[in-house]
Amino acid sequence: MDVKIMKVKERNPDTGERTPKILIIGGSGLLGSKLSVCLEQHNYDVYSTYHQALLGTSEKKYRLDITKKEDVERLLQNVHPEIIIHTAAYTNVDACEENKAVAYAVNVGGTLNLIHSNKNIGAKFVYISTDYVFDGNKGYYKEDDERNPINYYGRTKLEGELLVEQQCDDFIIARTSVLYGSRKNNFILWLLEQLEQGKQVNIVDDQYVSPTLNLDLAEQLMKLLEQNATGVFHTAGGERISRYDLAVIVADMFGYDKHRINPVSMRDMKWLAPRPKDSSLDVSKLTPFKKPYKVKEAINLLKEELGSRT
Repeated sequence: MDVKIMKVKERNPDTGERTPKILIIGGSGLLGSKLSVCLEQHNYDVYSTYHQALLGTSEKKYRLDITKKEDVERLLQNVHPEIIIHTAAYTNVDACEENKAVAYAVNVGGTLNLIHSNKNIGAKFVYISTDYVFDGNKGYYKEDDERNPINYYGRTKLEGELLVEQQCDDFIIARTSVLYGSRKNNFILWLLEQLEQGKQVNIVDDQYVSPTLNLDLAEQLMKLLEQNATGVFHTAGGERISRYDLAVIVADMFGYDKHRINPVSMRDMKWLAPRPKDSSLDVSKLTPFKKPYKVKEAINLLKEELGSRT
């Protein structure tokens, strides 16, 4: 891994104040890519890593495998960020169940490598977590509710949370839910592709979530950083909704036939890993920092973004 010493930190042209140097781990992902753009638009000094897919070219982007401790240490020492935002994870829920060693190496081992390598840097550590740390038995989870994951993905993300809580002095744990956006694989783009092709789709009507537009999450994180917030926050969309009802709204707003969407039960799905029935998140703690978008607001923003790309 080649690492170059970076230039001095930039200054905000509006205020003249020095902008914090931010390192995004997983900068080519669904969240990381959007977060990079949003932070740069607000004059932050942004560096990012990618594992496989590099979007664009920049001296501030580095290939990194977070499971390789020495590479992580070398990068952090050379970039020396003031804020680390850890968005990288092995997130395929069924694949985590099948490939537990890989899931653990990335989600737990990779997080530990970053935390250990940050001890001599002292950067604020932002860890992106998930609603799947909860068992789904009640919904509208608050930040301090009992964590009890029911699949291996959730367990690895919980272990990551515990590492952050135990070993970081200045941190944010940001739990989100059903992240989607205009690029990369995600539930909404998959649904739109199926409907565009005229296919019938089966969507569960008994699983409740807090779907989150990646732009919304990026804006939420920026607001938390601006206020130097610390602790655990539920950074998700502003509504609890079933996946089926979400799919119907998407079909309506994009002009597709919603009758191609068939409501089914979770027990009818051939999932390898169990899913929480209601992992919706209470976002009231976040709201004073940034009010999350409601479902239709967020889908409309997604529609505008997709339209601008055609």
